Amino acid sequence: MDGFGYYNVLGKFAPGRLNSLYMENFNSKTFVFCPSCGQKALFPRSPKSFKCRECGFLFYVNCAAAAMALIFDDQGRLLITYRKKEPAKGKGDLPGGFIEPGETVEQGLVREIKEELNLNVLSLEYLCSAANFYPYETVTYPITDMAFICKTNGFDHMSANDDITGYEFVDLSCFDLNTFGMASPKRVVEFYCQKFLKPDSDLSG
Repeated sequence: MDGFGYYNVLGKFAPGRLNSLYMENFNSKTFVFCPSCGQKALFPRSPKSFKCRECGFLFYVNCAAAAMALIFDDQGRLLITYRKKEPAKGKGDLPGGFIEPGETVEQGLVREIKEELNLNVLSLEYLCSAANFYPYETVTYPITDMAFICKTNGFDHMSANDDITGYEFVDLSCFDLNTFGMASPKRVVEFYCQKFLKPDSDLSG
């Protein structure tokens, strides 16, 4: 990651240092009641924190951990999925999801791939991470997405389940990054192509 720009939640590139992601508290109108004293006295203290004017309680919205997989078939095509729910409903995505309490990132990714696609992961190798925001109903969550290159035991029993409506294998040499509805998979695939594919690969977007 170059640190000199970022992709917002819809995948649009914005110039500037990566820290500019955190110049705004996106939940300032959502969190107004103090979870400690119950008073309507919570105010934004920083882009990720709130403080109660009545009792002084500090409340933080820290980054949630998520993971995504790059899975390739024998022809070198990338497996992408299609989102069933908002945000970016109907748009392309990479297999994966949020890490649950008590899980490692690797355990969470293996579970998500099994839930979404009925695939068993044999190995995974860390590739990169991406900062993102995930708006869900009235809350916008800051996310740290971690991407892994994964190998499975085959695709014979693969099926679309859980939070996806379908899937397909795509040729990255002519893949349109705008197929993705979220920022992180777009950034991760772009990073992978820059690192591993030939310079003349035609990635649109």
